Amino acid sequence: MHRKNPISVLVYNALFPTPSPTDPPSFSAHLSKNLVGEVRIETANFYGSLDTIEARYPGLNYAFAPHRKRLGRFPHHRRLFEAFDRLGLTEAEIQGFCRWEGTLWARERYERDEGVSVVDTTGVEIGEWVDRRRQPKIAQGINVKTDIEVEIEEVPTSGAAVAAHSRHPHLSSSVGFSLNARLLHAAALREQANDLSSATNIPMDPEWEQYLKEAQERGELNIDATREALRSMAGQIAQLHQTQVDAEGSGSVGVDRQAAAPA
Repeated sequence: MHRKNPISVLVYNALFPTPSPTDPPSFSAHLSKNLVGEVRIETANFYGSLDTIEARYPGLNYAFAPHRKRLGRFPHHRRLFEAFDRLGLTEAEIQGFCRWEGTLWARERYERDEGVSVVDTTGVEIGEWVDRRRQPKIAQGINVKTDIEVEIEEVPTSGAAVAAHSRHPHLSSSVGFSLNARLLHAAALREQANDLSSATNIPMDPEWEQYLKEAQERGELNIDATREALRSMAGQIAQLHQTQVDAEGSGSVGVDRQAAAPA
């Protein structure tokens, strides 16, 4: 694109529409007074020192967005980039205009004159970017250990509860205890019977008889197995009873002998 006025004049007029006595008279004066100083400050901040060729020839590209962002932190460069945008300068026009210390033009001239290539080490240690946005994410579990202390407090029994328990001692015993005792006693009598007639004369407990009748009607009772179990239990009870009687008899005989012995 051919322009009637030089780009330096267009940029200066965009930066200083109405120059004041304190403003630089031309763009060259503005470059020497303001822009070069900001370039040196940015280079020192970025590289740390000017001991390397890369730091002395940073190759700042005023048409490259990352370089413009770095330099745009300074007020004069920020105004310069705004003027470029208002004027609509192309990349080629910017590259042809920006020919001063620290720019891409200065590096290319040094490489051409010295026959060397300045290696840009910015981001060398940064690995190649891998897009992991579409890779399946594996949820990592979190192991949480919690210590729980449980304290058990013994509640003392009130006097009313103790009194109520003493008034109803039968509640703590089995409901069928008395029935079982009667059944075992009747079975023992049958086991001790001398003949069949005396065994059959012993009456059956009415509650037990009613239970056997209802169970037999429901088909839940094996008569033979029940009789065998009762007969076995009765024999054991009779044997235990006889053992206790013999022990009591031997004890009474010993007492009588001691009483009859002379003093």
